[in-house]
Amino acid sequence: MSSHDSSPTVWVSRVGDDDADLAELLRRTVAELTARYPTYHPEPFVDDAEYFVARLDGRPVGCIALVVHDDLPGVGEVKRLYVDDTARRAGVAQALMSSLEARAGARGLTRIVLETGNRQPEAVALYERLGYAVVDPYHPQGWNEVSIFMARDLAPTQE
Repeated sequence: MSSHDSSPTVWVSRVGDDDADLAELLRRTVAELTARYPTYHPEPFVDDAEYFVARLDGRPVGCIALVVHDDLPGVGEVKRLYVDDTARRAGVAQALMSSLEARAGARGLTRIVLETGNRQPEAVALYERLGYAVVDPYHPQGWNEVSIFMARDLAPTQE
């Protein structure tokens, strides 16, 4: 960042599932999902996930989780991507996705998958900008009237 650049700084760090900022961000994630999809009531925490929290000038403003499923070798799944509405369009979601993809690559994963919904056009647009494309469902629940499944292959890591 140059000395004349006054844009806010986004920091992303891996956190444990006992992190208080993460818990609050996940609570907001579920509230937003339930507002957009009234019949959907997800649990805030995801089993066996690695969590990341984004801070904008020190303030917690976003989160994301990386999940690796035993039945999808080499694949990581994005869960619970959320950015507080006060921090949108500041590069937070892109920073979270970059951190998740870097961690996935470090774990030897070669593909990232995700499920989003048709009432989240801003999320779909973000994923498309990041190179994700619509794919067939990757879990047994399969197609429904709102889900959009997307994936992207990760570039091989340099050794």
